[in-house]
Amino acid sequence: MSGTSDRERLAARVDELQDKVVAFCSALVKTDSQNPPGDTTALAAMIEDRLRDVPGVQLRRVVAKEPAVNLVAKLSGKGPGRRLVFNGHLDTFPIGDATAWSKPPLGGTIENGRIYGRGASDMKAGIAASVMAFLLLAEFRESWSGEAVLALVGDEETGGVWGTQYLLANVEEAVGDAMINGDAGSPLVARIGEKGNLWVKVTATGVPNHGAHVHLGRNAIETLLGALEPILALRDTPCPLPDAIAETIRTAKPISEPLSGTGESDTLQRITVNLGQIDGGLNINTIPDTASALLDIRLPPGVAIAEVQARIAAALDPLPDISWEVLSACEPNWTNPDHELVRLIRDNARAATGEEVAVNLRPGFSDARFYRQSGVPSVVYGVAANNMGGADEYATIDDLRAVFAVHALAAFDYLSTVS
Repeated sequence: MSGTSDRERLAARVDELQDKVVAFCSALVKTDSQNPPGDTTALAAMIEDRLRDVPGVQLRRVVAKEPAVNLVAKLSGKGPGRRLVFNGHLDTFPIGDATAWSKPPLGGTIENGRIYGRGASDMKAGIAASVMAFLLLAEFRESWSGEAVLALVGDEETGGVWGTQYLLANVEEAVGDAMINGDAGSPLVARIGEKGNLWVKVTATGVPNHGAHVHLGRNAIETLLGALEPILALRDTPCPLPDAIAETIRTAKPISEPLSGTGESDTLQRITVNLGQIDGGLNINTIPDTASALLDIRLPPGVAIAEVQARIAAALDPLPDISWEVLSACEPNWTNPDHELVRLIRDNARAATGEEVAVNLRPGFSDARFYRQSGVPSVVYGVAANNMGGADEYATIDDLRAVFAVHALAAFDYLSTVS
């Protein structure tokens, strides 16, 4: 059409492809990629089939540890420029008890404006949106500069060591100037950061004996309970957030909390401690000689892992019969709320949803944390998490359509801008 810009033509194509992105998401859901066992071979092959014959696409598998297949695709525009990465995970939670589902767990059922099945929201809807956005960029590759990359990984639900972490360390094109991730969230919230995590195991030892002869033993569980008190007290630690992050959380609250639950804003601004597991003892009438606990500690921006570890060490190291170890750690991470990519996603999300869109942090973590740790500005923008990890998981078609539009148009806008 005379006088129509390339962006307007791309936006028109987004509208034309909306039914195809829904069908693609359904097909992804039908392809089993539960973790465990974490076999993403079939799903990667299905996406390869979509990309293999697209002009200009360089495609390869990267397998750091079988059977978790990672897929990397690269596309160049009309000339040199910035690199934008679409990152996402192919693996899903296990189905669990299939009898608890009212829809086939791997059926990809489309019904009443929803797509049902394991991984529909976490995150095959996001994968569908990113892959279709990548295909649209290929169609319009003479209208933008730089590179677009798909970095789809087979190991996220179990930590990301053989997925995103491996790609960032070993695959040059997986590292970009900016990154979009379609993990579950809400089309009304662009997530620009995540709390840090510190997973700790505390172990207590004692002296076993009969439960009637408490004077002859030393109860490891009781010793453990005393050691847990100073860790639980971390919840009361003052947390001075960076001004920009504190303002972001405050501004997002009227939109974000109705979606994510009352109290989210408070949770984002303080240290939380979840006592996830306690193990110890043989039976009711013996004194346990060992006991342990697993704790999930989450840290807001402005609080460092080293600071919290030092407080734990100060409290626990002097205690007899107590030892502790760090199982996993990740610093709080965030992208500047004023970053160009954040603005582009927010502006396009407003247009796609017709509603005000918030910018906020995530209480949990995603693979975006690894990108931010590598200095890559990153935004998570995906469908709402409906029954994620439970029976009858689903993504709404309206959410998927919005996420597809935002991924495609924000990516085009970013790659069309001279840096």
